[in-house]
Formats: sequence, C-alpha cells, structure tokens
Amino acid sequence: MAQQVQRTRSLQERLGRVYHQPLDVESWTNKRITVNYRVPLEQLERLLPWCVTAEEIRDTGTGMLSMCACDFSVTKFGPVPVPRIHTNEMLCRISVTVPKNGRERRAYYTLRSDTSSRVLGLLGGYFSHFRKAASSFDRVDDGETYELRCRADDSLCDADLTASMDAISDEPPETTVFDDVAEATEFVLELDGSCGYNFAQEKLSFQEIEYPDWDVSFCHDFSLDSALVDYLAESYDLDLTFDCTLYMADVDQTWKRAWLYEPTERVADAPGGQVAPADD
Repeated sequence: MAQQVQRTRSLQERLGRVYHQPLDVESWTNKRITVNYRVPLEQLERLLPWCVTAEEIRDTGTGMLSMCACDFSVTKFGPVPVPRIHTNEMLCRISVTVPKNGRERRAYYTLRSDTSSRVLGLLGGYFSHFRKAASSFDRVDDGETYELRCRADDSLCDADLTASMDAISDEPPETTVFDDVAEATEFVLELDGSCGYNFAQEKLSFQEIEYPDWDVSFCHDFSLDSALVDYLAESYDLDLTFDCTLYMADVDQTWKRAWLYEPTERVADAPGGQVAPADD
C-alpha cells in the first residue's frame, strides 16, 4: 500500500502543483468536449489520495475518468475585468467526493491541465489546484470540425481530440449507462466544484464553481488520442470502458477562490455519514 501511495504521489507531482487560488476567475467558454470512460471504483482509487473518494455512477460499481478539451477566455480576476485572455485547454479528471466543512462535496479531481496561454500557465501553475502547465496547441474550429492538438513539454501529456459538429444530438449512444443527456450532465458536469490534493502538505483544496443553465448534447463522432489516458490505463491496470462524449458551447463560468485545508477522517457513526468539520 505504501508503495502504491508513493507511486501515485510521484506521478501527480510530476504532472504539476496544487496550491491556493486567492481570487475568483470568470470566463466565457467557446466549446467544451468531455470524453468519459467508466472505470471500476477500486481501480480509480489507486489514483486518488486517501481523503478523496471516487464517485459511483448509480449502483454500477464504476466511476468516471474524463478527458476534457475546450477553449475559453478569462474575462475577470477577482473584481477586476481584464482584456480577454484566450486559452486552449486539455484536462484529465476523475469524478469524486471530498469532505469540506462537515459535508461531502461532489467535485472533479484534476490530474493534469494543459493551457496554450503562457499567462494562465504561469499563474495557474502556482495559484490553483489544476496542475496546470503551458503547452503548445493547434486548434481547428470551422463549424464542421472541432480539433485540439496539444504538445506538452512532458510528452506524457500530449493529446489530440477531433469531433464532428454534424454528429451532435440529445440521442444517447448505445455505449452509455445514462438514460438520457440530462442524467449524464448531472453526473459528469453538474458538480459542486473542483478539487486537488497537495501531497507534500497533506492538504486538500476544494473550489466551488458557479455554473449557468447547461445546454449539453452527446457527440457521436469523435476521436481521442491521449498519452496520459493510455499511460494510466496501462500502468495502473485500469479497465476503461467508453461511456459517452458530451458537448457544450457558449458558457459563462466562475471558478471561486480556494484555500488548502487539512482533510478529516470520516466519522463512521455520525448522522447521515457526515464528516468532522474541516477548517478552510
């Protein structure tokens, strides 16, 4: 067990830093495409620190590993509007729950986030829990095809995603366990926020996210080539089963400020499975 924990720590510290985010960040998203894989819960736990729990999809015994490709513009840091900072992004994440102030909060745990913006790569690398790094990107967005190609300094984080805009609908694919796009949206996207874990300080970060009313669809024609997803599947012996790809566009979003805090053990006999309060 100790060897597994050290291995997970070494990988995630290689992928990037986890720290405070002292300011709210507002943004406008052009397009976001999220490719989702079901993975047995006990396998996902190999990638997570002790205080973070993979969230189960209903009673399937599986959780979700996702790769998100998007481009958006940051419009405000804290209360201060800024000239739009555009970025292309690739983000690898796991759907989880974390303890925060006596409650279990639904979140996504970020393993790695790559950005085309040098400004956001620098700021996010030191002042966020997204393990963010500045990388080289190419983007195609011509109304028929949406394509992002990421080439990182660490080739483990190289990725390519291509999606057909003519293959977007509310009709569920045969591969999904969700009944409809509303259920898929609720599990994958309608979370309380995002989170990260600083192994050196043994502290969590949980960040609330303000979402709009979603307008989400399934994308039925896409391809994804991710060196990181392939590495995780092989090195951690993950049984990945493709579930669905979700598409959204023209979305405002605010990532709230977040501070590292000490996680707490679950109190087994507490009413409703609560946890002892954690300080911010």
